[in-house]
Amino acid sequence: MKKLLAIMLSVTMIVTAFAGCGAKTETVPSKTSSSEATEVQKPESSEEKVGESVTENSSKGLTIHYPSYMKESEGESLVLEEYPEKIVVLSNSAMQILVRSDVKPIAFRKSPKYIDFPDWVRELPIIETGMNNLDVESIIAMEPDLIIMGNHLKKDYGKQLDDAGIPVYYTSEGPQVTYPEVKEEAITLARSFGTEKLVKEIEADFASLEKRAEELKASTSSKKAMVLFGTPPSYQLTSMSYFGSIVAMLPFDNISDSLIDVNIRMAPLDIEKLVEINPDVIFAISPTAPMTEMLEKAYKEEFEKNPKVWKELNAVNNNNVIYLPSEYVTSKGIHIVKSINALMDSIEEKFSESSSKVNNVTLTYPKNMQDIGFTDVVTMEKTPERVVVMTKAPVLALNKLGVKMIAIPKGGVTKWPENLENNTEKLNVTMNANFDIETVIALNPDLVVLGANSKDTYGKVLTDAKIPVYYIDAGHTVNYNSVKAQTEALVNAFGKDTAEGKEIMDSFTKLENDLKKKQAKYSDKSVMVLQSAPPSHYIQTENGSLGTMAKMMGFKNVYVNDKTSMAPIDMEKAITYNPDLILAVGGTPSAEAHEKAMKEDFSKNADYWNTIDAVKNDRVIYLSSKYIANTGIGFIDNMREFMDMIDNFYKE
Repeated sequence: MKKLLAIMLSVTMIVTAFAGCGAKTETVPSKTSSSEATEVQKPESSEEKVGESVTENSSKGLTIHYPSYMKESEGESLVLEEYPEKIVVLSNSAMQILVRSDVKPIAFRKSPKYIDFPDWVRELPIIETGMNNLDVESIIAMEPDLIIMGNHLKKDYGKQLDDAGIPVYYTSEGPQVTYPEVKEEAITLARSFGTEKLVKEIEADFASLEKRAEELKASTSSKKAMVLFGTPPSYQLTSMSYFGSIVAMLPFDNISDSLIDVNIRMAPLDIEKLVEINPDVIFAISPTAPMTEMLEKAYKEEFEKNPKVWKELNAVNNNNVIYLPSEYVTSKGIHIVKSINALMDSIEEKFSESSSKVNNVTLTYPKNMQDIGFTDVVTMEKTPERVVVMTKAPVLALNKLGVKMIAIPKGGVTKWPENLENNTEKLNVTMNANFDIETVIALNPDLVVLGANSKDTYGKVLTDAKIPVYYIDAGHTVNYNSVKAQTEALVNAFGKDTAEGKEIMDSFTKLENDLKKKQAKYSDKSVMVLQSAPPSHYIQTENGSLGTMAKMMGFKNVYVNDKTSMAPIDMEKAITYNPDLILAVGGTPSAEAHEKAMKEDFSKNADYWNTIDAVKNDRVIYLSSKYIANTGIGFIDNMREFMDMIDNFYKE
């Protein structure tokens, strides 16, 4: 409750600060000028040369006009008798225009990294400022002849600066400024400081942005949306807020506009009403979360705390919560063009009909699958939207790539992400010889992903039913190279040029780089990999699922077999291997359960097993069944856990 009250107080202060003041700005003469003020504005003539200064003769003075929506509080303009030479800028929006106008201030505020300022800007002296604080003494000491700052600072510091005889031009800042207002202010400032060429460039940038937004709106079905503000989500924004006005340009119907007075711009979130309205899409922003990862983590923690509320929402269940960095919280001048274009890139990829109907989706097989006869290419006219996956291996990668799955295997020891757990049918296909493939056909899938070992059974039935089938190297003995190659084939088909696809493949590269640092440490150690269901025991080569993990850490496998990656153990030969370490894995869901089963088996034949030093001296690491199941990119997380186990085992 204290946290909520703090958030409400903070927002109240923001709203108050941006309400503006009633006093109009007077013309303030320069302290060093006695010449007659020269108002500088855009010439009426349409024949002005491109590149010619809008200010005509800046050496005689400067008039900085206000946008229409600020004239009531600030007056028509700020008129200076001499062109300012010592400008202190505390406004990101103004600084962007000054940079493009070749005007160099003497000091600036701390600027966000995502705005691409030239190096000289970041080398300027920094004035400490925030929503409600300002280092006035440092500013006055610089003896500026113009200060440009947000109007939210006027109430507390305007009079002090006026008393010091320093002219101040106020800009509109914060989460209450709308897109049209940002646009008008940028063009107004360009007319005051820049050339006609610059004005036309900025107008063209906004026109191009608006045209793209209109095209996106026309090509994409409108969806009900809400904008949630804060961490945890405590407020909702209407279309008259900064980000709300951006959403209004896009194919979304902001349902907050119908719940509260749109002119309020920001209001406390009514959770019950949120569940009742049930938006298709949620946009999440917060001033305390500069990165999307931070915001997503905070929201998902909230979802876990209150699952009865959040899991009722379509947006949450369908993975349609769009997390955005804090640059979308408040206005940042002409940077808004870049921000909205980036947002539209994401929306086009996620929602536009054209992106969901990509022609000629092609699934090819990696070399290891081609070597065993899977050479046919699976081609579809459009991206499948009803995918049934009958093996665990590709599920996580397909989910990350945004492929729409309607049914997947039961997780068992594998924990599926919430969106899959809540929105897919679970198939009992694992170790089930009596599975009825007709239940899959009844789902009317447009693609089925199936383990290669089921080609002659389930695969034949599906093919006869004219359902496209793509086969995966699945099972308990799939090695790392196969996992990586198969994942790359999926990325090439469904996300080759996407950030998600790149992230997936980069995770393999990072893992390999991290493993290189480990290999030298363990290269002189040998390992035996036992896969057991006591009293039955099998032994893996370096190409088995767990054997490949040991190999990647640098261990030498004591068992070599070029014909298979796993075979029944030869008890007579096993006592000659003398490994430094034994990795023991089985079908039990926990390492503790497998350890208990193995030790009971060892005790029943202690005379034999104690001839193997690793068993006798308890140099055995017991692992759960997740280390033999192929979960595709889940291998990466498993491998990192395995690395920690090995490091802890050999910790000095």
